[in-house]
Amino acid sequence: MYDLRKLEAFCKVCELKSFSKAGAALFLSQPTVSAHIQTLERELNTKLVDRLTRTVLPTPAGEILLRHCHEAFQNLAKAKEEIDSLHYEATGTLRIASTTIPAHHVLPSILAHFLTSHPKVQPKLTIASSMAVLQKVRQGEVAAGIVGHYDPTDADLYVTPLIQDDIVVIAPATIPPLPSSTHLAGLAFGQAAALPWIMREETSTTRKLFEEALRLAGYDPRALSTRITVDSSHAAMQYVAAGLGLSIASHLAAKEALANGTLRAVSIAGVSPCRTFSCVVNTRRAMFPTTKLFLHYLCDATSPLRHAHAAHPTT
Repeated sequence: MYDLRKLEAFCKVCELKSFSKAGAALFLSQPTVSAHIQTLERELNTKLVDRLTRTVLPTPAGEILLRHCHEAFQNLAKAKEEIDSLHYEATGTLRIASTTIPAHHVLPSILAHFLTSHPKVQPKLTIASSMAVLQKVRQGEVAAGIVGHYDPTDADLYVTPLIQDDIVVIAPATIPPLPSSTHLAGLAFGQAAALPWIMREETSTTRKLFEEALRLAGYDPRALSTRITVDSSHAAMQYVAAGLGLSIASHLAAKEALANGTLRAVSIAGVSPCRTFSCVVNTRRAMFPTTKLFLHYLCDATSPLRHAHAAHPTT
């Protein structure tokens, strides 16, 4: 890595064709300027300037270095301009990370409206598990993350609750091939255990929260009969719609299918799991206007969803 002060001295000597004039322009002594040039020549193992009788000119190697120095200083000046602009307007890259449900069912419309007002912003969205999102926030890889769970003792995280999301038991729109005698509006746990289930993978947060709610209600999740295991809410809903059994899903993910009658929601007595999706930021990271504007917009845009859930806590 070359010292910028030495490169600046070299450029000024070439510009003014004089060591003494370059020193005066940079408020350096002529010996200091000469020492800077000599250091560069040693580092590059080549002669950079020729000292003529009344002038100083760059050698061919010096001309190459001079050209690249000009480009480098121009890029640095541009970088400063762009950094300065961050303090006054929303611009540049906005790096965010989110778990699957908010990324697919909340952020699309929010980002669309945000970009209408702030067209110079370029969002880069990473979709990952809550654990991976939190890691990216802690390491400063993203400006903000949206997660379904977090460690409340982590002092480096500032957390803003955004949306409460029910985890619902979903069933086919029509009962067959489920037992026709089963009343699906509300099930006793014994009835639910007698039916086939399409279960999420064991690492699924949705599954973990559902099983925790079962245990809190005094039920053993292992009593449920798993017919198929899938790795996404979308897959679970597709298999349920095909009539293969019951499953669980985020209400945010299932609400369209529930509304159009493709699926139906059922309940198990005493079991009503839900979670809160929250925005997390790293308290140790500087927050520029672009991030601040987006976070304010995100909170405002999700406010109706919070209020709707408060008015209708279950589906």
